[in-house]
Amino acid sequence: MAHMIPAVISEDTQSQAEKKLFPNLKERLNDSFTVFHSFDLLTRNRADKLVEGEIDFLIFSPDYGLLVLEVKSGEISYDGTKSVWFQNGMPMSKSPFEQASATKYQLLHFLTSKLGYAPQITFSHAVCFPDVSEEMQDLPSGAGSAICITGKALPDIAGAITRIMLSFKKNTLVEDRQTAERIRHILMPFFEYGITLANRVQQDDQRIISLTSDQCRMLDFIQNHKQALIQGCAGSGKTVMAVKKARELAAAGKSVLLLAYNRLLGDRLAGSVEDLANITASTYHDFCIRHLTLAGRMPVKHDSQSYWEKDIPEAFAGFIAQRPLKFDAVIIDEGQDFRVEYWVTIEEMRQPDSYYYIFYDPDQNLWKTEMELPIKKEPFILTDNCRNSRNIFNRLKTYTQREMRLLAGSPDGEEVHQYSGDTEKKCRRHLKAIIENLIEDQGMRPEQMVILGRHSLAKTCLGKDNRLGNYIVSELPDGRPNLIHYHTYMKFKGCESDAVILLDVDKNDE
Repeated sequence: MAHMIPAVISEDTQSQAEKKLFPNLKERLNDSFTVFHSFDLLTRNRADKLVEGEIDFLIFSPDYGLLVLEVKSGEISYDGTKSVWFQNGMPMSKSPFEQASATKYQLLHFLTSKLGYAPQITFSHAVCFPDVSEEMQDLPSGAGSAICITGKALPDIAGAITRIMLSFKKNTLVEDRQTAERIRHILMPFFEYGITLANRVQQDDQRIISLTSDQCRMLDFIQNHKQALIQGCAGSGKTVMAVKKARELAAAGKSVLLLAYNRLLGDRLAGSVEDLANITASTYHDFCIRHLTLAGRMPVKHDSQSYWEKDIPEAFAGFIAQRPLKFDAVIIDEGQDFRVEYWVTIEEMRQPDSYYYIFYDPDQNLWKTEMELPIKKEPFILTDNCRNSRNIFNRLKTYTQREMRLLAGSPDGEEVHQYSGDTEKKCRRHLKAIIENLIEDQGMRPEQMVILGRHSLAKTCLGKDNRLGNYIVSELPDGRPNLIHYHTYMKFKGCESDAVILLDVDKNDE
């Protein structure tokens, strides 16, 4: 997969042809290629006047050099009697091939001015007509079919581009890798956001979304099962699948109850289905409390653990015995966290012959619940991790007891870094440096990050002083700028973030 800069095509892109070509270049070129989309040039001509130029796609390869690719959408034709090109019946002011060639020499001039000499690297140009379905023949001089790519060639766009770049390569030219890398570095500052961590994360996210979509096709295996256990390893996309199944059933007119144990995960589930009125998504306890409060039947809180594990489930069981609540489908995410007392009330809320799906992972049973799941059938097993990068997966798999495999095509992602300090002061300093690097140097936003720890924030190395330079670490989402969220890892379980910092790690904590 090519390195695309920017990682995703801008929403401001008007050209449908460029929108069509972007994913083809990204998926079909290998990772030795760097592709710049909408590359702006500002150079001086021989009269020392500033000349603006834009390259639809600038393709760079240390092996093949540089290719300026001009892209035109719609119906394309050429009138040889007038030497005029037409796009959707309208005459073009300039031949697209001349345009690509002129921009190529403008790029050469730009790089020569930066390097101080003419670079020893191949410069090539081509034109792409993605909407033209046939090969174009009898083209005028300067517009040969050898440098013309049509929609017919898109399935082998990598081969077409490689052949074009090789056709421009002179036998007398000695390939200079060092020059090639210097050119890459000259081009990169113009797209600095393309090489920051934030942009790499965005690019990896696109790949992970694609892999998760493929994984969701596994839901087909429960199409003929109205009840099913789905046991999935960490990163297997259980939550994504649970939401997808809930939406499918709701679209079919079913009333759906979608529950999780964890508060943050429950909020995420609710947000992902808020557009569908016939899905109720919540944590188990919030769902119970909402109904008990409205009915004036909330139990008095004495012992905290008993209150959550016994009192609320029992009060809710009494409530639905008198005022039944029934759903056509019940879907549970992170089912390993649910206690026997919860299952009793959940069973009571199912319509006869309802849909019933429980997603769970025994390896994530951090609360050590009894795991007496109400569905007694053999589970469907998900062993493919589609939600993590390769580097995170390699760290993660050492902590699992069950089989877990990484899907082919998963991004390598960033390295997992480890820091240690023998005093709280040193740990604070490390944390401050990490945050400043991620935000100020790597382009991450504070809301993309999360800090996780074993205890409340006041009991970490930060203590009661939660300010780190320009940034505030807080357990409360109070909307302040430059705020980075802190959670205990039990609270954040089942959730995701683009950058995760584990704070005050205790190696003895299983």
